[in-house]
Amino acid sequence: MVALRRPPLFYPEITVDEVLRRTAKRRPDKPAFAYPEEVAFKDFNMLASKFAAALADMGVKKGDRVCVYLPNSIEFEVAYYGIARVGGVLTPMNPMFKEMEVEFQATDSEAVGIVCLDKSYPIVKKVIEGGKTKLEWVAVVGEKQPDTYSFSELLEKYPRSPPKHVFDVKEDLAVLPYTAGTTGLPKGVMLTHYNIVTNMLQTTVAFEIHENDVCLTVLPLYHIYALNVTMGPAVYVGATQVVMQRFDVERFCELVEKHNVTCVNMVTPMFLYIADYLEKPQTRKYDWSALRYVNNGAAPIPLAVAQRFEKVVREKCNSSVIVMHGWGLTEASPVVASNPYYKIKVESQGILLSDTEHMVIDPETGHELPVGERGEIIVKGPQVMKGYWKKPPDEGFITIKGEKWLRTGDLGYVDEEGYEHLVDRIKEIIKYKGYTVAPFELEDLLMKHPSVADVAVIGKPEPVVGEIPKAFIVLKPECKEKVAKEEIIDWVKERISAYKRIREVEFVDKIPRSMAGKLLRRHLKEQELKKIDET
Repeated sequence: MVALRRPPLFYPEITVDEVLRRTAKRRPDKPAFAYPEEVAFKDFNMLASKFAAALADMGVKKGDRVCVYLPNSIEFEVAYYGIARVGGVLTPMNPMFKEMEVEFQATDSEAVGIVCLDKSYPIVKKVIEGGKTKLEWVAVVGEKQPDTYSFSELLEKYPRSPPKHVFDVKEDLAVLPYTAGTTGLPKGVMLTHYNIVTNMLQTTVAFEIHENDVCLTVLPLYHIYALNVTMGPAVYVGATQVVMQRFDVERFCELVEKHNVTCVNMVTPMFLYIADYLEKPQTRKYDWSALRYVNNGAAPIPLAVAQRFEKVVREKCNSSVIVMHGWGLTEASPVVASNPYYKIKVESQGILLSDTEHMVIDPETGHELPVGERGEIIVKGPQVMKGYWKKPPDEGFITIKGEKWLRTGDLGYVDEEGYEHLVDRIKEIIKYKGYTVAPFELEDLLMKHPSVADVAVIGKPEPVVGEIPKAFIVLKPECKEKVAKEEIIDWVKERISAYKRIREVEFVDKIPRSMAGKLLRRHLKEQELKKIDET
């Protein structure tokens, strides 16, 4: 059987801000945003130029890092393209960050300035007073604060005349996002203009995004998934965005209907929340007939969840929406693979994007493994990062036969058709009596149990066997106090190999996840280790 491959593409060697400039020139009056207010591309481009001119006057030079500490908003996007236009480097921050986290990223990135909300300014003020950062200025969205610039006043004051720079798009950085990682402190990921623009185009082609699309930007823009898989392609082709500051299930459903949204990128918890909401008898019906696809990313989606979502949307929303599934990582700008429209395997992360290669290796020896055998998936392509900020140039890479490959840390295999199947994170694999057990495999199974609303599985240390699989389970409201732990353990026992069985269950109210939807198993593991230490 021949593996499926996407055709090669031509990648223009342009800067991130040139993408917006070209779209504004081609479709000046087309709405770039339909919500929370309507803004045409020509005005979006003008605002980016005005902010770039303001940044230049504030002393921002080519290569300087600028933090954007904002929730989803038009201001976030204006700031991003303005920073790129002045030659700066965006380093986006989670708007939920507290003082310690803001200080770390601002200090490590050596940022010269920060854009934040008025209500977040007290945190920024404390960070600056701490004296560890190189922050020289603060621009505030909302009510102006003492010793700061008003973001709106900057846009009113400055003409659209930013300085022009000569760029080496394959070397000059555009974005410096930070990855949380599973251990240690977050690391800055150096993404060049070429990395970002390349992946915009690869993703646009893979998802067949066009200028008539209406894209719902609901994932947090500080995360590369929303930044370069939702916003980036929309700006590239001239599609219209509907920007939600935060996810609210009822508002989400209303906006998809009101603005005839055609495509949405989401994460697994959102599928669950939407399905729960739509299945309620009192929830009204919606018209989502314009919706073409909903893409899952950041972490694998259990097949049962995808099927449940598709079913209820067909019944309550007049939509035959397709649930897509892709895969990537911040270090790859981020997309590596996605399901093609012509042959979707929701249980798989899909086939490689154009001009991208993968290999499955033994994570310990580095030897290549055959088709169908599990190992670490490594990748290379034009979207792969330049490297980690302030780290050795080879960190995160492996060289095989003279070629440099990105180590993803993901355990998986590639089938005969070239579809990737992620099994789990290598560092989260459970070792039971020498056997390897993938937490996601058990989570996928448990999501099919009629009483389970959400689940996470970790390896609990056990002196005799190494680790045992332990499940943390959120029960559906109607099943609380009606289902015994032993019942769930026995249910799993009947459906999986003996060494993979769940040995322990704990019922919880909530499963910890990041704002990007990633399951934070390490938090549960840390809690478990603390319990063990205290006994």
